Amino acid sequence: MSLQNIQPLRQNGNTYALSVTNSAHAAVTITANDADQPGYVELLNLGTVAVAMTFAPAGSSAITTPVFPTDGSPQQVIVLPPNMTAPITKSAPGASFIVSAIAAAAGPALVYVTPVAP
Repeated sequence: MSLQNIQPLRQNGNTYALSVTNSAHAAVTITANDADQPGYVELLNLGTVAVAMTFAPAGSSAITTPVFPTDGSPQQVIVLPPNMTAPITKSAPGASFIVSAIAAAAGPALVYVTPVAP
């Protein structure tokens, strides 16, 4: 296996902390420092309950309130497990983007959101 195409990620903006309960967290705009770099976001849930998150480009009215998927009812969300020990990385919908989150139970869950770039 070749490692020549692997690029380390660097922090590309402030880290945001969301205190998430089972009523939807207000949408938060995340802004990367360097808009010229392809955007990714690292997500880390330190809470004891799962969290569902939605994402949309900044300025979009398309952000939806997250809903947990159920059997036979898929949803456009990322579900973060509780008590994470390392963040997950996903592509961001732009250099600035909006996130919304909801917890599976009262919680609260503390979710960290950090824009990153290669």
